[in-house]
Amino acid sequence: MVTILFFGLLLVSMSVALADWRKGWYMAVLCGVLQDPARKMTPGTPVAMSMTIVLVYAVILFAAQKQLQESARILTQRFSRVYAAGVLLFFFLVLAAVNGLFTYGVEFWKVPALSLFTYLAPVPAVVIGFTFMQSEKHLFDFFLFYAVVTSIMLIGGPLELMHVNWSAIGMVALPEGYIRYLPGLQIRILSGFYRAPDIMGWHAATLTIIGITMALRKNLAGALPWIGFAAWGFFNCLISGRRKAFYTVAVFGLVFLWRYLRRLTITQFVSFVLVGAALTMVVQKVSSNEESSVYAKGAATSRQEVFERLEGGVIETISQFGLMGAGLGTATQGVRHLLGHDENVGWQEGGLGKLAVELGLPGLIAAAIFVFVLVRFLLLITSFVDEPHSTQLVRVALFGIFAANVVEFMVSAQAYSDATLTLITAFFLGCLLATPTLADRAAAPETEPAPRPALRPATV
Repeated sequence: MVTILFFGLLLVSMSVALADWRKGWYMAVLCGVLQDPARKMTPGTPVAMSMTIVLVYAVILFAAQKQLQESARILTQRFSRVYAAGVLLFFFLVLAAVNGLFTYGVEFWKVPALSLFTYLAPVPAVVIGFTFMQSEKHLFDFFLFYAVVTSIMLIGGPLELMHVNWSAIGMVALPEGYIRYLPGLQIRILSGFYRAPDIMGWHAATLTIIGITMALRKNLAGALPWIGFAAWGFFNCLISGRRKAFYTVAVFGLVFLWRYLRRLTITQFVSFVLVGAALTMVVQKVSSNEESSVYAKGAATSRQEVFERLEGGVIETISQFGLMGAGLGTATQGVRHLLGHDENVGWQEGGLGKLAVELGLPGLIAAAIFVFVLVRFLLLITSFVDEPHSTQLVRVALFGIFAANVVEFMVSAQAYSDATLTLITAFFLGCLLATPTLADRAAAPETEPAPRPALRPATV
């Protein structure tokens, strides 16, 4: 029955996307979060259900193709250096796909093809975000929608913590649960309604970040509900048992303060303090409970471990597989379903290690060049002062989300095998790239932004 209802929702979502691609994006995200519990409640837990969001995504691309083509043209003109770096990276992706064919054999051509798809599928989502954000209100509306949906979905975390027996709760691969062993600790990592703890942790961290962002743009009374969203998300970050969720929020906070601290108004400063107090209370509450205190203790880590996670096994990977790596698919989660067995060539979990084994050292360098060029533009965007239709707060917050996801990917690339996470991350990047055009769009909506003088950097 649940499966029938979900596929009914999927058909409705595709119909909505065909009629109005903007509303279709909301429906795509809704299907993306509901596909996990629907899959767990479907006999056999078919892995294909974890990709149902792609169906709605494809309809969006078809329905909005004219707008997206025009936006893609504007993007390539405004960010020509980023585009050139992207073309270079694409060349090495194709080369790595050919390398993957040699690794697995032509009969398993679907393995590098699937991996190539996971790399390229988020690119149109960047264009969707760029097109979607005609004003900051569009982003705030999406934030509210995402916060409400995710807050409801995160109820599964505490239910699992309380040992509620329900097929919709827990890891899809290990419904009986999984214990993570740390020195002196045994942590039962939780998935809630999501298919894996990494997925739950990512959504919880994103909810926390959105709550912080929205609290800072409100007056104190309006900030309180968003502080509640942030606290609820942070609580689920902790009980997911994935430290990377906790540190995703920390990276966002550090990047945000780096770019915006001196611009904080008194009201924003008070709201920021209140958010910090709320998150501290969450940690104290978790620590005070005998059963949940292990999650607070497990959040600690050493500097050596942080370095190892960020490095991701690059040196050992190059030593084992050579400068050109083993090709696409060798570290992509899910290819075991195409291979017919659980053994994979790559063992890497970190993002840099994944790129090293799949793209090789030349591809890793190309990826580094792409990120470097992109970050240079994003740093320039976040230095601009407030404009009537574009605020530095929003630009810095979106940049913080981007930076937090880059670090998250470096620590663990496994979460980004989930299409929902990857597409939402790419969507936020597109929204950030759209912020310099908001004044032009307000003056001449649905038209190509006219050339305008460079914005003035913020001064202190």
